[in-house]
Amino acid sequence: MSFTVQVTPDLIPLEPGATTPVSVVVVNRTDEADRYELEIEGVDPEWTAVPVPVFGSEPGESHVERVFFKPSRSSESLAGNYPFVVRVRSLISGEAKTVQAVLEVKPFNHVTMEITPKKGSYSAWRKHNVFSAVLMNLGNTEHTMRLVGTDPEDSCAYEFESEQVTVGPGQQREVEFVASPTSKPFFAGGKLIGFSVTARGVDKPSVATSAQAQLEHRPFITPSGLILSLIVAVIIFLWFLMRPQPLQITSFSVNPPMPLTGQEVKVTWATSPSTHVKVTAGADVLTDGNESAGSYPYTVSAAGTISFRIYANKDGQEKTQEIRVTVKDPPTALDPEILALSAKPTKVKLGSTFELDYSLGSSVTKAILEPVNLVIDPSLSRIDILTTKVGDQEYTLAATNKDGKTITKSIKVNVYEESDATIIAFSPSNVSVPMSVAKVTLSWQVNGAVRVELSSSTGATQQVDPSTSMDIPLTAKTTFTLTAYDSKGRKTSQSRVVNVVQDIPPPDPAGAPPIIPPTSGTTGGATTGGATTGGGIR
Repeated sequence: MSFTVQVTPDLIPLEPGATTPVSVVVVNRTDEADRYELEIEGVDPEWTAVPVPVFGSEPGESHVERVFFKPSRSSESLAGNYPFVVRVRSLISGEAKTVQAVLEVKPFNHVTMEITPKKGSYSAWRKHNVFSAVLMNLGNTEHTMRLVGTDPEDSCAYEFESEQVTVGPGQQREVEFVASPTSKPFFAGGKLIGFSVTARGVDKPSVATSAQAQLEHRPFITPSGLILSLIVAVIIFLWFLMRPQPLQITSFSVNPPMPLTGQEVKVTWATSPSTHVKVTAGADVLTDGNESAGSYPYTVSAAGTISFRIYANKDGQEKTQEIRVTVKDPPTALDPEILALSAKPTKVKLGSTFELDYSLGSSVTKAILEPVNLVIDPSLSRIDILTTKVGDQEYTLAATNKDGKTITKSIKVNVYEESDATIIAFSPSNVSVPMSVAKVTLSWQVNGAVRVELSSSTGATQQVDPSTSMDIPLTAKTTFTLTAYDSKGRKTSQSRVVNVVQDIPPPDPAGAPPIIPPTSGTTGGATTGGATTGGGIR
């Protein structure tokens, strides 16, 4: 070993902005003088300073060189550990040695804040102001800041877009907030409220910053302005009361303006005070007196044009106004129409609903579904109906127009009550049985039944066990039906068909065609005998 290298210490704490020296000890273990080159690798070159990068050492000498580290005091110098390598190379032998160490950059905090705009205002028309708090993190660690607004008199409420904001090193974050006065007097003098917003670290409460702004109260009217306005208003009001009033028909109307025969209209009028008023409808006098304002109901009895007139008289002045109203007979309503009526499905389980689809003509004003006495909306096309009775239920839709004319249309829905008994399995051993066998084995399994019956198309019926099998003799094609009854007498059933087929004899060795026996039911002693031996369901 020609030389050794040692860094003291190997974990080097650094304060950003401060210079920290580090000793590098090189021991020459050879018998000759040597020269060495010193380099720092693995960290930002701007952080390091090597005053003597090349130095000499006598034989056996322990030589100490100092290197200096100075990270800038800025957000770019992030807090944390930075491993680095000290490399020393002999300029004579070319041998190189490296030593590892770690720089520990300590955190520093520097958070600032500004508020824009610096001044806002509120009045009767402007209830709140929007400000922006701009946070800048000039330190080298991330901070989560909580924002709080205050003022000396607690005159304002502050609503932040986000009460907490995270600002990384070198970052700038903007948070909008609303400053609103808690009291908004309508009449008051001007007032200037100074407030401040403080941002404090959630994890490090010692990290805090604040900024100030102002909020100006601009009153709708000052007390002196209010007094002056009241004086002017009183003068104007007195002048208005004392001025001479000319004759005026301020309003005259008939509503509705286009009535139908037999409809009541309302005649309304208003004139100058102390006026004699006469109102007529054609030859009819509605009022004749000193009512300067009022209304009168009048029923138009015939189609045509009717003239409503008002005559006003005051101090020798006279004015009149006329409204001509056209009265029409009410239009004849179209006949009601039920364009479509259907049910889906037409077979429904008791307690379930089915869809009633319908389509009504535009002349229908009212529709009722019986026997449920349900009012139907003519503008819709579908409703759900709940079933409450078992059997074939008839539903009748009655559609009526505005003249009271009604038509009806009916549909039927079969409502059944499902049994609690279930047939899990019901099957024959074979669906086609040769006449030579003349029997079939039926197997079944039933759950939830209090009584099970097996019947056949021959007319025989017998009660059987819920789960068993039975050999049944056959003479012809037979349909078997298994029926299960629950405790309420409700039943469920399944049917199976078993065919009886003829036996096919083996072919004649001599090549003659086989003799096919006659089918069951034809005349012949063999068929009849076979049929009688089959027996039946007893």
